[in-house]
Amino acid sequence: MRVLILFIAGMLLAGCANPTVEANVTAFYTPELSGINGKTIVVRAHPQAKESSLEFLNYRPKIADKLRLVGFVVREDLPDPDYIAYVSYGVDGTEPRSSTSSSPMFGTMGIGVFGGSGPYYGGSIGRTYNTQTWVEYNRFIAIDIVEGKSAGSSAPVRIYEGRAQSAGRCPTLAGVFDEVLDALFEDFPGVNGKTIFVSIPWDGSCE
Repeated sequence: MRVLILFIAGMLLAGCANPTVEANVTAFYTPELSGINGKTIVVRAHPQAKESSLEFLNYRPKIADKLRLVGFVVREDLPDPDYIAYVSYGVDGTEPRSSTSSSPMFGTMGIGVFGGSGPYYGGSIGRTYNTQTWVEYNRFIAIDIVEGKSAGSSAPVRIYEGRAQSAGRCPTLAGVFDEVLDALFEDFPGVNGKTIFVSIPWDGSCE
């Protein structure tokens, strides 16, 4: 019985755990990325049609802050910056996926008769399952950093490609943008050519 009580207490504590945003982060980069300190960079939306959107205008200063922290000098008024950061973001256009989880629920089972004196409850512990189904959406942020002088060519010179993908119940990127961006810059630039799993605390607000 004591083991059962401890198990149920553990389940309750797990249910009260603080929510997080989980993201898979992948990065590829060249040796030139090590020389970015003091280099100028501008932040641009990709595709360009998003450049004037209010959503991008909200995201751009947040991305600029992250780039400053890793050594860039962000200047949006320069016609010829050293680098340009092209940013793609959104919710994957593929169909959202359904996920299901089952957790055991424990309780007493059975009604018996003892010595003819009437019914009693208990005696054995039964287990049923609580099943939940929900829809998950694939949110993403992608940043490509290219040499400014090559930006207008058919083959711009990239020094960094970073991708952060997060599947969760929030159907909009806006609700988890800060957390997915934090995941992308968690250990910038990351391990070259590897995908890592990052968990970021989240307030649970999907707005």
